[in-house]
Amino acid sequence: MLEQFRLIFRSAKKHFQWVQQRTGVSGAQLWVLAELHRRPGIRVTELARAMAVHQSTASNLLERLEKLRLIQRERSPADQRVVHLSLTDAGREAIARAPMPLEGVLPDALRSLAHEDLLALQQQLVQLAKRMKVRDRAGKRIPLAEM
Repeated sequence: MLEQFRLIFRSAKKHFQWVQQRTGVSGAQLWVLAELHRRPGIRVTELARAMAVHQSTASNLLERLEKLRLIQRERSPADQRVVHLSLTDAGREAIARAPMPLEGVLPDALRSLAHEDLLALQQQLVQLAKRMKVRDRAGKRIPLAEM
């Protein structure tokens, strides 16, 4: 079992290294570019939901990509509070150079599993996390009810 986890993480790491070499962006940044490529005009909240990350994490990824001039933010003319995200020409070029799958090998593999298999895997991983007494980034233990 441990060998399988190592194999999964090693494969994901190698794919992200390949992404970095080919595109100059991290795997997570490429995933953002892929989402914007698939859904031009997406908003930050929608992006965070699609990637299953906190909105602040999505915002940090976007900030870096904007500095690299790979994405652009455009305020909605109808509502100035709404910001739509899209790729720049350089962002589209990065996508064209990127190895597949754009969102990474693990999300791609999970997406290919049957719904019943995903539910079973999720239940087992929750049980594993509970036994490991999983902690958040600040080192605080996550209550069992939140898993």
